[in-house]
Amino acid sequence: MGYEDGSDLFPPQVQAADGDLGRLAGVEEEEVPLAAHKNAGEVPIWEGHHAAAAKDKSFKVHRKETIAKKEAPLQYSRRAQLGKVRTMCKYGVMNNEFVPGLAPEISDALQSMGYESPTYVQTMAIPPLLAGEDLFMQSETGTGKTFAYLAPAISQIREARSESGPLVLVLCPTQELAVQVARQAELLISAAGLPLTVASLLGGSPLSRQEATLKKKPHLAIGTPGRIGDLVQMRSLKLGNLRYLILDEGDRLFSREYRESVVSILAKKPTSACIALASATLLESTRKSAAPYMRNPRFLDLYDAKVLAGDIEHWIFYVEHRKKIDFIRKLENALKPKRCLVFASSTDRVGKIVERLSREDLPVDSLLSRQEKEHRRVALERFETGRLRYLVTTDLGARGLDISDIDHVISIDLPEESSWYIHRAGRTARAGKHGVSIVLADGVELNRASKVAVERGFVFRTKLLSEGIIYEPPVQEFFAMVEEGEKERRDFLRQRGT
Repeated sequence: MGYEDGSDLFPPQVQAADGDLGRLAGVEEEEVPLAAHKNAGEVPIWEGHHAAAAKDKSFKVHRKETIAKKEAPLQYSRRAQLGKVRTMCKYGVMNNEFVPGLAPEISDALQSMGYESPTYVQTMAIPPLLAGEDLFMQSETGTGKTFAYLAPAISQIREARSESGPLVLVLCPTQELAVQVARQAELLISAAGLPLTVASLLGGSPLSRQEATLKKKPHLAIGTPGRIGDLVQMRSLKLGNLRYLILDEGDRLFSREYRESVVSILAKKPTSACIALASATLLESTRKSAAPYMRNPRFLDLYDAKVLAGDIEHWIFYVEHRKKIDFIRKLENALKPKRCLVFASSTDRVGKIVERLSREDLPVDSLLSRQEKEHRRVALERFETGRLRYLVTTDLGARGLDISDIDHVISIDLPEESSWYIHRAGRTARAGKHGVSIVLADGVELNRASKVAVERGFVFRTKLLSEGIIYEPPVQEFFAMVEEGEKERRDFLRQRGT
């Protein structure tokens, strides 16, 4: 599939071009370290393209860097690189085994499930968890982090008996995530041929039924903090034999909504239990809150390399704020995405997008944290099976979402924090596939997008949409259009008297 300019929708490598936003002027054949990108913030415009952009000093963008990426994706952060060296020295480099120390039946099971080799996250996290070390793990959803903590935990308890209470407890902030984790645990146990059992403990389900399940002494318990906290308080769920306590989406678990329940559970765990806290965006406040309950925890800062590499193209369109929702409809005509996830900054904005796309008879629904459980379940099922082509959500509503074959992600606005943009973009290009992350940016957001690209070390490709055709214009043309759009916006506001 191609566009009018002759470019492929998914080129094998992202080549720097006139439309690149967020790189430094650099060299042709040499990879520039991430540290060099940090110094680009004061460069006002692209080198060699002064005419269009210099007229409006408010648009401070960064110079273009022409890089021929021959081999690997962009470098990890220095902290992650150093952590990788230390871990490899301590635990040994992998050979033909999935991960050294992992039970053979678990390794075989993972390979039978499609993991021919471990993901980077699994390589880094499994060895310390096998050794019983407490761990902070920052990694995007879709990188294999669920098996990164399930595999070592199940490996270590595979021959154990559950005398009183589970041996592994996984806390998840949402019921959807808990259901996904429980399903993956059951798949891994079944593929490994192990006689282990899993209990799902979710709010909204009858307590009596869950108490009866716990009397059967399941080896793993997976659920939400409110319900698990209640069962612990009632002494129906005993933590005395716990070996692993996993906090998935840990930053959300330590938010005001769940903090009290999570802390009460942590206070009752055995001191010998291994704690792993996994999250895509791991805040310093979360680490400080969890640290008192952990023993010399390791910190793995694992940015998802595919988000910063050629697997995902990052496109940016200039769109005035008041025209963004209608622009999504125009993108539909140009792209016809198979499965598209749309992010908005507020629930009100989500509702307006759903209403607008529904008027075009497009299969669309919303996914919000405040919705009823049944609505969320049905929306996810329809989206996953292809009956919905558009799912509109917020950053909070999409936490823990793991759906394959999302070919496009649209951000109707650019998040303030760069980590949130990376989290959004990482929803596409799963399992080695390609994808496109699209940002609809107004004038202020264009400036911020340049800084995000430099900070994270990737390229935004500036795009225009005209008469149903998407193309990548020369920089002068793009910024001429931006200048014209900003003038129209100012005239519009002047006419309204604002």
